[in-house]
Order: sequence, then C-alpha cells, then structure tokens
Amino acid sequence: MNLEKLRYFVDLVQTGSFTKAGKKNYVSQVSITQQIHFLEEHFECQLIDRTTIPVTPTEAGKILYQESLQLLQQYEQLNQRMIDFNEGQNRIRIEYTSIMDIQQLSQVVRKHDLKKANIVLDVEKVPLKGVAENLRNYRYDLAISFDSEFFEEENIQTIPLYYGDYRAVVGKDHAYFEKDSLTINELYSQPIVMLSPEMIGKSYYLMLENALKDGYTPNIAKVANDIETELFMIQNNDMIGFFPKDYPLVNNGVDVKLLPIKDSHHQFAIVLAYRKGENNPSIKHLLYLLRGQI
Repeated sequence: MNLEKLRYFVDLVQTGSFTKAGKKNYVSQVSITQQIHFLEEHFECQLIDRTTIPVTPTEAGKILYQESLQLLQQYEQLNQRMIDFNEGQNRIRIEYTSIMDIQQLSQVVRKHDLKKANIVLDVEKVPLKGVAENLRNYRYDLAISFDSEFFEEENIQTIPLYYGDYRAVVGKDHAYFEKDSLTINELYSQPIVMLSPEMIGKSYYLMLENALKDGYTPNIAKVANDIETELFMIQNNDMIGFFPKDYPLVNNGVDVKLLPIKDSHHQFAIVLAYRKGENNPSIKHLLYLLRGQI
C-alpha cells in the first residue's frame, strides 16, 4: 500500500465528497472510489459511511484518519529534511497554541539574523492539549505555549517569554461591564464559561486549582470547544470568561471587556519548551540566542 491511497482517504474525509476529493487530487471520482475500496479490503472493515451527505468516516475510519494524518505529516517532514540537507539549511519545527504565543516568539526572533546560521523556522498552530506530547514524540523540535501544559513533564525544560495574569471577560450587556475591576467574590458569584479540558488540557484543571486557592468553587455553567463559542456565550448569555491579559481578540473594549481580578491566583506564563538533553546543534544555537535576549 502506498501513501497516495491514504492521502485520497484523508481528502475524502475532509471534503465529505468523492467528487471533491477527486478534483483536489486531479483524478476521477471513480479513482477515489477504487482506492477507498482497496483500503477497506486491506483493513477488512468499512471505513466510510456512504449513506450520509456529506459522507462520513465510520469508527474504524476515524482511527485510520487520525493515524494517516500523522503518517502523511511525518512523510512530508522527511522529504523536507532531505531537501534541507541537500541545500545546507537547518530547519527547526516549532508548534504554538495561540496568537499570543506566536507574537512572543516573533518579538525575540526578530532580534537575530538567523540566515547567518542557515536556520529556517517552520511554525504550526496545534491544539493546546497534546502540545507536550507532540514535543516528547519528536513531532516538533520546539514548542511555545502556556507553562501549565509542561507541568510535571520531567523530560521537558522551558524558557519563560512572558508573564501575565488572567482577566475576567464580560459582554457589553453584563452588569459588570461598567466596572474597572472585579473582586474575587464578584467573579465567583456569576456563571462562568470556559474552554473544555479537551481543548486546553492541563490549563483547565489549573484554573480550577487557582479558584480553590482563591477560596471558591467556580460555577462553570458552560464549557466550549472553541474561542468563538466562548465569546458568543460571554456576549449573549451573561456569562464571565477567562482570557489572558492583552489577548488580542478580546482587547478591543467594544463588545467585550477585560477586567482585572483583585487578589487572584489566576496567572500564567508563556514559555518556549524543549526536550531535556537536546543535542541538535541548530536547536542548541537558537536556544542560546534566545536565552541572551530574555
């Protein structure tokens, strides 16, 4: 079995259409159908539910989809590494989890001319949950994210880039919108919306621990699977959310407002993470440069 069949399968799942998957790969719908049949015969199970529109993967298909994504990504990385070797370039793959992460990295990287060291940076956004696992498993060379995700990771070390505190976020129709700050009691007397632990991993549980340190059990009325849903609940359902200080998407002061929380334990750090004992010369050189600027 070659990787092209897996690529067709991934494109079919993502487009939900045999026709669209064929157009994406410049082949006929019949070719996509034949390749999917081959995979189903090879794995001896049904991978696609053809009774739905758009078509959807079966439970077995979902497993194959996730594993195929990783395999195709690794293959692309392999090709890129061989190209870099032939061209004498040192490519470093960095995963990040939010707009704040990439902004902090950009600020420190701009202070150096990495071209002199033939260093090329590739960055890719990933879900917060799993960022440490990606680093452990060598899917990326470095990671930049909230420090909570690397808590108790014995084989990962970090360099702090930015410190701050979490702010309460309210919509313009909320009773607290005209306030300049909130007391802890005011905060925890309201229903709260948070991103789900499936999305933000350890950060979710750290927020709960910090609330207990404040002496309260938060009233979490809703968990959201993305920032857009969380903001919608804040704007339209009189709920309070948590966002880092200076978070760009909620710092406009129009539809929502960031409020400092007095005497709160809700704080964070954005860090650059790397594997302990890293021996790649290019990565070690980059870490040396960044430590000198932080």
